Amino acid sequence: MDMNQLTRIFCDIDDFCKEFDHYMQNKLLPSPEGNRHRRGPACSLSDSEIMTILVFFQSSSWRNFKHFYMGFLCVYWPNEFPNLPSYNRFIEIMNRVTFHLVLFAQLRSGKRTGIYYIDSTCLPVCHLKRSRRHKTFDEIAQYGRTSVAWFFGLKLHIVINDRGELIAFKITSGKMHDAKASEPILAFLKGTAFGDKGYLGKALFSRLLEKGLKLITRTRKNMKPVHYSAIEKQLLNQRGIIETVINHFKHHYHIWHTRHRSVINAMTHLMAGIVAYVIEPLRLSAIKLLSSNNCLV
Repeated sequence: MDMNQLTRIFCDIDDFCKEFDHYMQNKLLPSPEGNRHRRGPACSLSDSEIMTILVFFQSSSWRNFKHFYMGFLCVYWPNEFPNLPSYNRFIEIMNRVTFHLVLFAQLRSGKRTGIYYIDSTCLPVCHLKRSRRHKTFDEIAQYGRTSVAWFFGLKLHIVINDRGELIAFKITSGKMHDAKASEPILAFLKGTAFGDKGYLGKALFSRLLEKGLKLITRTRKNMKPVHYSAIEKQLLNQRGIIETVINHFKHHYHIWHTRHRSVINAMTHLMAGIVAYVIEPLRLSAIKLLSSNNCLV
């Protein structure tokens, strides 16, 4: 973790916050005369500083935010953040930037290249044995099943392009079927998308094809074979790059966390991990792999 990385992240986020505040300044309703002054202490950190701290934590090797905040940020970087509040106060104010993080991830998404990969991963909120007495995500988390085992929690659906850049994402309940959740995040794309067998379905294929997107998946053994071009077959074989991105989310940004005490703060940390990947995505390329195998001229 160096100062150049911190400065680069802060400048990128601060420019966004300035544009956002300027746009929202004339969109907000005027407050009544009696509610001009809010109760409680004023926030000592700007929105861009809060976002920078959250995103930089996800980009670092720290796995405990309290240790990162109290044992590193407050000790080694007090000059960079001179108005740092206490840890408990920061936990109270961090949820004010949740919408900012969502909007930042959407506006800074990757380039529309015409080649996309879609997949989902589970977000367990607790161990399966503790699901019946879990309280934080009560009535939100649900039971779901992956190709490995059952889980209790949510699902993260992501779409990337052939360069590994994040295009779109969606958070659903654990029992949401991949095919049902995929249509809203694929409907605005044009070109070709590749997925696993969880996205099979003639109705989904037809609806997306009418909108200009061809969805290609592998077929099951009891299905008739589908004829694809040589390039489409090779691109389907490179679907593993999205598994690499998901693995990066799990182990580098640590989106698997089963000790949350607040739903909003849990979503804030999740969005901070997504924003951290949007700022510094993995350097992947399915086209480069095809070229090295002499599949493209």
